[in-house]
Amino acid sequence: MPQVSASGINLSAFGATRRPLLALARQSADGVVELTLRPAPGFDTRARLGDSPQTLFAAWAQALLDAPKPLAVDVALAFEPPAETGHLWRFTHRDADFAFFGDAPLTDRVGEFGLRFRAWLARSAWRPGVEIFEASPRGTIELMEFKGQYKDGSAHHGKGQWKPDDKTRRGDKLMAHMLTELGVNPAPGAERFSSDDFDAMICALTALAVAGNAPLARGRELAAEVSARCERRADLPAGSVHATVPESLAVLARPFWESVTVSRG
Repeated sequence: MPQVSASGINLSAFGATRRPLLALARQSADGVVELTLRPAPGFDTRARLGDSPQTLFAAWAQALLDAPKPLAVDVALAFEPPAETGHLWRFTHRDADFAFFGDAPLTDRVGEFGLRFRAWLARSAWRPGVEIFEASPRGTIELMEFKGQYKDGSAHHGKGQWKPDDKTRRGDKLMAHMLTELGVNPAPGAERFSSDDFDAMICALTALAVAGNAPLARGRELAAEVSARCERRADLPAGSVHATVPESLAVLARPFWESVTVSRG
């Protein structure tokens, strides 16, 4: 892969009342990725219902002006509840959300922010599926067969290896395992890693894969995988679900890098 750059933001942090992170990623020709995590500018405050959308949207546009493209985020870029469906989950979830145990775009805690972000996107010059993509960190850990729930997990690096912050917590143990398996190395000052950091990293790596034409699960291939997973989760017969996935959704399914060095900016 030639040297490429991309970025990602874990906008899902708004669902947990935390501040999103901007991840800037660059991959060299030898497959080494350098990734920098920093607070996402313009997304550092929660809007009040009485605020002006124009002011809020202008701040977002300015914040993303210098972000390397493509950009990947972990909230739904498109969602429209069906008028009629034979599967109950489709009233609140897209097929990929249900398949990968993702948040409901409208009803989960991140739903309020997602509605506003989609409204901003519709008025912006950003083109879904071209300059901005939807990543799925939960889909990534499912396709890479990391078993368990990593949300709110945290790990630290010491004596040359990642260790769970709390050895009794499954999320912490999973976080340490994933960082080890994915070849993540911390630069000085980045020895601690949270689930928010992980989500932002996966968003940026997904965008980097788009930029460098690395393998991703998208389109027809992703729809087939989602169909099978929906059937298993809902205990339905094989071939009974014909899933649809957004064109802008790209799921990182396997590593394409030699290593990832993470720093904080």
